[in-house]
Amino acid sequence: MPARYTVLGLMFALTLITYLDRVCIGATATVMSAELGLSKVQMGEVFSAFVLGYVLFEIPGGWLADRFGARALLTRIVIWWSVFTAITGLAWNYTSLIVVRFLFGCGEAGAFPGSASAISRWFSFSERGRAQAVIMVGSRLGGAFAPPLVIALMSIMGWRGVYWVFAGFGLVWAVFWTSWYRNSPEEHPSVNAEELAFIQKGRAATTHSHKVPWALLIRSRNVWALCAMYSGYAYGLYFYLTWLPTYLEEGRGVTLSYVGYYAMLPLLAGAVCNFLGGWLTDYLSRRIRLRWARRIPSMSSLLVASVLISVAAIAENNTIAITSLVLSFGASDLILAVCWATCLDIGREHAGTVSGAMNSLGQIGGVIAPVAFGWLVETYGSWRIPLLTAGVYYAVSALFWLAIDPEKPLQQHSSA
Repeated sequence: MPARYTVLGLMFALTLITYLDRVCIGATATVMSAELGLSKVQMGEVFSAFVLGYVLFEIPGGWLADRFGARALLTRIVIWWSVFTAITGLAWNYTSLIVVRFLFGCGEAGAFPGSASAISRWFSFSERGRAQAVIMVGSRLGGAFAPPLVIALMSIMGWRGVYWVFAGFGLVWAVFWTSWYRNSPEEHPSVNAEELAFIQKGRAATTHSHKVPWALLIRSRNVWALCAMYSGYAYGLYFYLTWLPTYLEEGRGVTLSYVGYYAMLPLLAGAVCNFLGGWLTDYLSRRIRLRWARRIPSMSSLLVASVLISVAAIAENNTIAITSLVLSFGASDLILAVCWATCLDIGREHAGTVSGAMNSLGQIGGVIAPVAFGWLVETYGSWRIPLLTAGVYYAVSALFWLAIDPEKPLQQHSSA
């Protein structure tokens, strides 16, 4: 098996564990908030504390990956977040939970930009869309398995014990990663001459960049449009990652024993659509201009997601509502591999930094969403308005793709 596929397998496992740990709190939210005496607004603030820490350290994480390589960076990131996953199980009140989740987010920042930086060095241009899709499929499978697994474990060891079990997964991964991975295929003994020639022929970045053109990054309309687009995607995403189990239980009357299974369905749809999006954008890029190979699947799927989540908001029938939510998440997730492949197109040797910028500033929508959903539900006593806001945001994000041009790399676009 080619060595680059082992790299991809390790990064698939990384994102699976990432989302097991990240989505875990959504599945424990009802029991946790009852024991700690938290309101919906306070629980929303706990959710947002993670995303805020994630936002603040995402760009530095991407830069560190470009500067020093993904081997050391991802090892340290996974150890850090695993420790704070375990500490989450020790939280005793609102303040302690806020602090722990903020530090958790700080530690997890850089995981996806680090993966993007590794892909830019281990995979040719023709494989990047599919490679990003495989990584994102891992995140969705982790998010899908988390709710039923968490609920099953809670019945045995309570909500606190769940976090201690999940922390162990990351620590095991870190040992495998640091012992096998190397920062470039040229350094790895398992890469033969044929594979190395294939990678080098279709790869732009060959060395770790020591200097990031920060001024060009800040002036790039391309990068700003990418971040603005991603914020709408993140706003909808964090409803599913944080409030979905509570919505199913309180808003749709689903019993706790079934919540985990219903909550995993959107993430499973996302896993399928992630892979489809990566395959589709690679397929289109060989037949039409790159800008349209990225825009067509992304704009179409975001508009479909907007319509479907709006249907879920107003539907009286549970089957229609839940089915619409599942399909909406799948449609929105089709863009994920496309977004990260676009970061590689625009960033080139600065792929980690550009992807860090998108996943940092774009996560502003993710910071707002948990608090906004909690406040809107408490204020209006209904889940309808929060879901409709997500539908509007998806539609706005689709329009931003018209301002994103992956055919113009960072320096070319900024100097134009």
